[in-house]
Amino acid sequence: MSKKLEVEIFGTHYTLQGDADPAYVQSLTSFVSQKMAELAGKMQGVSLSKLAVLTAVNISHELFQLRNQQAAQRNFIDGKTRDIISNIEDQFEELDFYK
Repeated sequence: MSKKLEVEIFGTHYTLQGDADPAYVQSLTSFVSQKMAELAGKMQGVSLSKLAVLTAVNISHELFQLRNQQAAQRNFIDGKTRDIISNIEDQFEELDFYK
């Protein structure tokens, strides 16, 4: 069942509706609010809507960096796994295990 939750992001109150755990939603909104505050400190006099968009772009950038890191790690692990399997198969062939 969908529930409503009152949150505050960068001084503005919002009513969110969904099935997520309220503590999780609070952590998300706190994160967004913190990111907006960081940007606002660097960009005096910017409108709230522009600040929100720039915050979304910055958070998206962080997400894409993490996805790229995860993909690189997955590729590295896949390569190492293939190497290990190949080495095991080579060892079995040397022992005439398959003959």
